Amino acid sequence: MQKLVADARTAFNQGDVTFSAGFDIDTRRRVSMKQIRKEIDLIINAVEPIGWECVSVEPFMASVGIDFVRRT
Repeated sequence: MQKLVADARTAFNQGDVTFSAGFDIDTRRRVSMKQIRKEIDLIINAVEPIGWECVSVEPFMASVGIDFVRRT
């Protein structure tokens, strides 16, 4: 999580307009939707205070992608 926040802060300070984050879901074990939503909330709550705004959360195969745009 620290690397994610550091990357988000670096992208914001460099003037990037968008930032993407995500995580992979371990398909070898049973992962509940509650656990997945908790991880999504954790990422969003860590990145938004930097100055980003979450615009989409999209599942893809065994991963989740979260897109942010710079808050104006």
